[in-house]
Amino acid sequence: MASSTSSGERAPDPRPARTRAAIFAAARELSADDGEVTVNALAKRAGVSRAAFYSHFTGLDDLMGAMLQEMFDAAWERGRANGAAGYTIVQHVQHGYAMMAAYIERHHAFLRGALDWKSSHRTYMILTGTMAALHVEALKRMPDRLPPRPGIEALARSLAGGELVHADHWLVTTEEAARAGEELDATELLEVMLATAPSWYIGLGPDEPIPAAELLASARTYGEDAPDQH
Repeated sequence: MASSTSSGERAPDPRPARTRAAIFAAARELSADDGEVTVNALAKRAGVSRAAFYSHFTGLDDLMGAMLQEMFDAAWERGRANGAAGYTIVQHVQHGYAMMAAYIERHHAFLRGALDWKSSHRTYMILTGTMAALHVEALKRMPDRLPPRPGIEALARSLAGGELVHADHWLVTTEEAARAGEELDATELLEVMLATAPSWYIGLGPDEPIPAAELLASARTYGEDAPDQH
């Protein structure tokens, strides 16, 4: 029977991908009762060695960046799907905020632990940079809506900073509920994010209802934030 690969080729080794996936899963499955987030704790939960962890990531900040890249990629895929469905730019923006809220909700324990890392400032910069990059792309697509100053890059940083402040507050104020085993719901976080964003950006007037629950429900079932299907 013929081999699926030629005699001079080898199938890719699946072990590195499995190790990386196990580490991601371990980070996502952390609970408030798991204590301090450390490389050793994550490696043990993932069923891999410390050396295996470091063969994929330089540390927790690097892991954070990789996890955020997954969220970034999922947001882009969602954007393409929404674009094909005829969504307006402000609908894209609303769903972008929802994707971030769903990400924060799902990764509560990992992100909350990140607030206490010694290198948390670098983590903060990673978070801000990722958020700002998404906002830059959205702002580029609405030139007729932009205020005359201070420019796209500065606006994106301001939007990302506000988003992160609300995320930090939610992570801290929900820690007790998480430790009590309560299921967390980031609907209020999303509502605050949208309510404090500029009306010209999200397409909702000050007196208009904010469909936070509907948006978050949609984001929870898409891409990286979707529940595992087995």
